[in-house]
Amino acid sequence: MPGKTWPDRTLTARVRSNNGGNIRLEAPANGVVTSRDAEPGSTVVAGQAVLKLIDPTSLWVTTRLDQGRSARLQLGLPAEITLRSKGRKPFAGKVVRIEPNSDRVTEERIAEVAFGSLPQGVTTGEMAEVTLHLPAIRDTLVIPNAALRYRGSTAGVWLRADGRLRFVPVKVGAEGLDGKVQIVEGVKAGDEIVVYSESELKDDSRIKVLASLGGKAK
Repeated sequence: MPGKTWPDRTLTARVRSNNGGNIRLEAPANGVVTSRDAEPGSTVVAGQAVLKLIDPTSLWVTTRLDQGRSARLQLGLPAEITLRSKGRKPFAGKVVRIEPNSDRVTEERIAEVAFGSLPQGVTTGEMAEVTLHLPAIRDTLVIPNAALRYRGSTAGVWLRADGRLRFVPVKVGAEGLDGKVQIVEGVKAGDEIVVYSESELKDDSRIKVLASLGGKAK
């Protein structure tokens, strides 16, 4: 379950006024100031940011996941985090928070992933890739991802039965890194589906079944 990510955890300072009229800023935790959004003498209103701080020892990776494939997202899932600045070396992590609000525009769920051990030199705002390791699924139906076809937003497969083709909508589940995707409903074990075709198929298309692909995708 990969997702593009941004490491970031921002702390907000609160303001306390002394009797002499001076303003004293107090942060809820120790941190490093990353930006100053107001200058001395500036007029600010309630809720306006004055300083932004981060806790450099506790960075989270904000991960966006497609809603349709996030049913098994849960706290504590082990993860691998790959930072662009660190090449392809993955770092261990886990899901520590699942945001209660999803993004209605992109139809994504948002989760926070923490590093098991914070790497040296990591910066906020850096792009990263997260892979979540879901619990193994037993006795389930999987097909090659290449067999999926779409009619609009509907996923389906071409089913061959009695020498004829028929487009059958399917409900997909988890997708593995091996190119296989779980089929929750739509087809059953033993059904014949088209894995690859050289041209776009139609209900009246004529096909030839090959026993072997001869080392070339067909």
